[in-house]
Amino acid sequence: MEERDCPCSPAQEEVVHTGGKINLFLFITGKLPNGYHTLSTLFMPLPGPEDTLVFRAGHRDTGILVQCDEPDVDASHNTLTKAYELYAKATGFAPAVDVELVKRIPHGAGLGGGSADGAEVLLWLQRNAPSPLPEDELCRLASRVGADVPFFLHKVPCLAEGIGEKLTRVDSGVKGMSCVLVCPRVHVNTAWAYAAWDAERASFSLTAETKADKNNRSSCQSFYGMNDFEPVVFAAFPVLAALKMQLLREGADVAGMSGSGSALFGLFRSSERAAQAADALRKGEEAAEVFGPFLF
Repeated sequence: MEERDCPCSPAQEEVVHTGGKINLFLFITGKLPNGYHTLSTLFMPLPGPEDTLVFRAGHRDTGILVQCDEPDVDASHNTLTKAYELYAKATGFAPAVDVELVKRIPHGAGLGGGSADGAEVLLWLQRNAPSPLPEDELCRLASRVGADVPFFLHKVPCLAEGIGEKLTRVDSGVKGMSCVLVCPRVHVNTAWAYAAWDAERASFSLTAETKADKNNRSSCQSFYGMNDFEPVVFAAFPVLAALKMQLLREGADVAGMSGSGSALFGLFRSSERAAQAADALRKGEEAAEVFGPFLF
């Protein structure tokens, strides 16, 4: 399709803040012929920590240029550039844009920071495109950027199935609870985690997976804190198991790992107990960032 000029002038800029997510539960339900795994998981948006994206019109004809303060992020190949390229190919809208990305969502923690950033690029393009994509087409395109990206277009509690692209809005069941987020200085590679789960599954070390019933709210709540990745990830990174146990000892009603790790969360009915737990974890011996408590 013919590429169109950006409607923005170089002087214009837009600042966007985006949070990550936690998986209130996560079950691996199967594996597709293409190697992707299917899931049943409940995504809950987090109010913090937040990444900041600053969009500025670029001084060239077309293309995206990403600058990031996080050295582990490849500035030329990432979810932001992938989102831009797919949108430009689908619509012909390829404005010159510079994106300054300030990372505060820990990288490789299972919080979906990269997916959130990719979604914000798609939303910026939608806001500026002369002919934005219909919502269903945008969601399909987002799933090609990454399995979690469609969720971040709306950022409301959702049951996610398939590879994460089949979303059903649900009542999170955690309204009024306080969340403490613990991010150890440990990086868990998602591809490794899936391979480790496959190996354990093949050896019959893992029991049959359980699938949450999206129509049964009480059933979903009974799954909170359960994550099929935990046995293999905790075996490789015992510090994560220790931090989960500390959250429970500090009074969390529910504690679990988000995604394939390494972030852990605790949900507290008492906001006072949550604040005390966050303070205790910050003073702990384990090297970890502690965020919150956040009130859901």
